Amino acid sequence: MSTPPNTLEMVTPDWAATYRRVVDPVPVWTYPVGSTRFPVAQWYCAQYHKPGVHTGDDLNVQTWPRGGIDEGEPVTAICSGVVTSRGYTPQPAPGKGWLACVVIKIEQAGAPLWVRYAHLLDSSIAVNVGSTVEVGQVLGVLDAYLNSSGYNAAHLHFDMARDPFEWNYWLSTSVEWVDPVPILRAELDPDIVDSMLSAT
Repeated sequence: MSTPPNTLEMVTPDWAATYRRVVDPVPVWTYPVGSTRFPVAQWYCAQYHKPGVHTGDDLNVQTWPRGGIDEGEPVTAICSGVVTSRGYTPQPAPGKGWLACVVIKIEQAGAPLWVRYAHLLDSSIAVNVGSTVEVGQVLGVLDAYLNSSGYNAAHLHFDMARDPFEWNYWLSTSVEWVDPVPILRAELDPDIVDSMLSAT
């Protein structure tokens, strides 16, 4: 049977089409990582200018003794955009460091938004600065990440800002960071977002 016009479904990766907003025959947004759930281990903190806070959300974290089970999980672009920055630094100590990062400029509600995908395996990065990416395109896979206790807690550090920033920016007061979760809820089915963000 032929596919009716405007109803083509994304099948790469397999799980991406499952979570599209149901009113969109072709997905405009999708989830960045996780086949069933991506519980949040550390939430976004609005007071980003204070020490010890968090600019985004840590997604798909499986804590000890299940640490490391998300290593190698594909990370995908939440929507189409252009890569503006990428880079790599090893972990200087457990719980510190970025590993590989990709920053993509997108449009959300008519305004620009810069999205960072961090803690990726450097050799897996499949995009370069200036590359145009499509929704659901694989950017790379999660790398092993040692948490502050020294366990492998592979996860995606996922943050967003209303201003352009380099891949290794952290707690910069010149950048307006925003909470990713309300944006995901606005662009996708909020019930599915809440279900996937719940702890396992």
